Formats: sequence, C-alpha cells, structure tokens
Amino acid sequence: MSLRRIRPAWAPLDPAHLNDGLFVPTWGKRRGRLLVPQRPFGGIEIGYQGFEQLGANDQSFLLALTAQLGIDGLLIGADHPGEVSQQLRLALDFKDGDDGSPLATKRITLYSLLVDAGYEDPEGGKATSDAKEALNRLRSAQIREVNPQTGWDRTCNLIAVDFSHISGDIHVAVNPRLTSAVFNGQHIRVSLFERNRFESEISKLLHCWLCSNIRLGQALGGGNGAKLDTLAIHVWGPADWESASKSTKTKRRGRLVDALDEIKDQTRQLHGGYGWAIDHTSSGLVMVSRPKELPLEEWFDMTPSQMRPRPK
Repeated sequence: MSLRRIRPAWAPLDPAHLNDGLFVPTWGKRRGRLLVPQRPFGGIEIGYQGFEQLGANDQSFLLALTAQLGIDGLLIGADHPGEVSQQLRLALDFKDGDDGSPLATKRITLYSLLVDAGYEDPEGGKATSDAKEALNRLRSAQIREVNPQTGWDRTCNLIAVDFSHISGDIHVAVNPRLTSAVFNGQHIRVSLFERNRFESEISKLLHCWLCSNIRLGQALGGGNGAKLDTLAIHVWGPADWESASKSTKTKRRGRLVDALDEIKDQTRQLHGGYGWAIDHTSSGLVMVSRPKELPLEEWFDMTPSQMRPRPK
C-alpha cells in the first residue's frame, strides 16, 4: 500500500519524537548514553533509551527519512511476504514480539539522504561515514510507549535498516508511532529548505522545536513569547540544563540568541525578506512568530535531493 503523498518540502515528524533530551547539541563533546525518562504524552507515557545520545545531525537524518517516506513510501504489515520487509520488522526488535502494527518503509540511497539532511558534499567520505553512524545510532535507540491504565506496553527501535553489500540498496522502516504520523496521524511539519540553511546545531534543534509548538501564521505562546531559559531546556534537555554551572548557562543563553538571529536572518534570505519574526524584549522574553505557508514550499514540489540529482 502506498502512503499518501506529503508535500515534499516538508518533513513530517511525530511530536513525541521531540521530547526534551532526545536530540541535543553534541558537537565537541563525548556522547554519553541516551536516556529520556517516560513522560505523559497524549494519554500514554513515552520514553527513549539507547547506547549513544542523539544529536542534531541524527535529527537531520531522521527528518530526511520521513520526508522521503512521505513520497511513494510503502506500508507493510506483519504478514507482508517480502524477505526484506520481514528482515526490517525483525530489525525493529519489538519487545515481547511483533505486535503487527503497520510500518512505513522505502528503498533509499545514501546520496539522497545526505542531500536532504543538508550536506553540501554528499559524495565525500566524511559525509558517507556520518550517514552510516547516524543510521546506526537511530536504529540502536529505542522508544517505549506505555498506557498505565490498560497495561499496554510497546518497545522497539526507532528505525530499522537493511543494507545490501552486493547491490548497495538501502531499505529503511520506521517505528509504528512514526509511521502513523507520516501516514495519517498527528504530525508537525519541518521545512528542509529552511533547516538546511542553518550552520548551528542549536539553530536546527530550536527551529524544529519551534515548528512543533507554533502553527503556521501564529506566534509562540499565543503571542506571549518565552524566556531564554525555557527555550534552553528544550534544546539541551532538562537534566543537562539544570545541572549546568552558572557560567555554562550564561554561555548557552548567548548561543541561543545567536541561534534565534540565524533562524530569522536565514529564513528571510531564503524567502526573499519574508520569514520568521523574532524579537528580544527588554523584559527578557523572546517573541517568535511563524509565517504562513511560504511560496517556496508551493513552488518546489520535491525534496532538496530531487532538486539536486546525483551527477552521472
């Protein structure tokens, strides 16, 4: 079954995949283990764990995957006869067995994934290494969903990857919750064209969080804005922010201001002067407004990688 076609300029993402602490800045520091405690979300509790902390680059690859899954992706059930489909379901490693939930899957290329993730040199050795490492981190991370009222409990990996060393084909599948978001459930939309303009990890993480909390044409907090420290928790996660020293918090606030300026400046350059509106008030609040649907997403009915076909 083919998935419905999501506008390719946007990457759809399940809001629960933006729980504070799941993706954090990792540049220049050793990655520890991933542990995001279970928190209430939509009537259930959701938590994450993994061997390595996920960073902004891993988030970029996940968004690139969901953007591609929304274009001619396939929906496979537990009884799908294909060998690759069966391998992908096994690779998701459902705890207590496969629950039969549909999975979104597609054959991709590293080149297209790297372009959609914002890499300028998608054929370079470092880019290829980055992609493989990110895919490995994503498929090693687990999501756990629990309904305390009914006792329902589902744990599986975020994604599954099947790589053929003979043909070079790469098949991916994503967990049932993310499949539902891409297919027909609640999801946020992140512009790949905007995200790929940002250099800073913080800009990318913050932009993604803002996209999840501000609808098109509306403002953060219903126009009331937010404090820098509130935004910081959503970028670094509550545990890391609360344990940071006073001097570290001061530096991070400065980096947040720089990231907000980058989001404003780059989106306005991209859209010809029409982009995100961001103002820093004297009271310390940050006012953020998201523009309505932009002409860019209407003009380009394709992902960045479709606009930039692989050189022959």
